[in-house]
Amino acid sequence: MSTPDTSGYNEAERQFHEKDQEALRALRAKLDAQRAAAKAAAEKAAHWMRCPKCGSQMKEVAMGGVIVDQCGSCGGVYFDAGEFDALSRSGQVSPALEKLFSWIPSWGVGSDAKAS
Repeated sequence: MSTPDTSGYNEAERQFHEKDQEALRALRAKLDAQRAAAKAAAEKAAHWMRCPKCGSQMKEVAMGGVIVDQCGSCGGVYFDAGEFDALSRSGQVSPALEKLFSWIPSWGVGSDAKAS
């Protein structure tokens, strides 16, 4: 004759408990991933198209066939990677501006290459 289980659990209850715990872990992982994605999106939205000088909203404007970012408040113009290069190739940039920006490496963000 076998001894009755006095722990309060039998094998079936243990298996159900393990399945419940596994389902909870999977749900927590999914929710954590969703929270992280929502946090990243909120951080991006807080800084997206904001002027680095005054913090106002920027808008995209066409300049010499290239779309650049311009602040609606202070009027500052900002170039994304390669935009100034494209503008200078279009012939729309004065020689003074081209000389001013001649130090920009010929491209690759973070590149240590110097323009010749």
